[in-house]
Amino acid sequence: MATGLEKLSFARERLMETFFSSVCMTYEPHLGDCRRLISVLIQVLTVIDDIYDVHGTLEELELFTNAIERWVRNAMDNLPNYMKICFFALNNFENEITSDILHKKGVNIIQ
Repeated sequence: MATGLEKLSFARERLMETFFSSVCMTYEPHLGDCRRLISVLIQVLTVIDDIYDVHGTLEELELFTNAIERWVRNAMDNLPNYMKICFFALNNFENEITSDILHKKGVNIIQ
């Protein structure tokens, strides 16, 4: 899954560490999809951590927090580009998980 997070030069890229973490949690061969999703989730969370700890200003972080809490696309209109990239990566990750569950299990988990 391409997240676009590699465009954020300030963010740590720990793909190898996140993959090995997911292997430690789900080592069985048939859980490959789970390992992939865990790896992407950890990477997205690492970037969000970097935004809050290193890069964002207080005003930007308040807007970002509000956009995530409301979880609507128009809430991100006032965000800086790097936060939009992260919001889209998080949103795309959610969509990929829900799509996988719908196709594989036939269950719609979105309320």
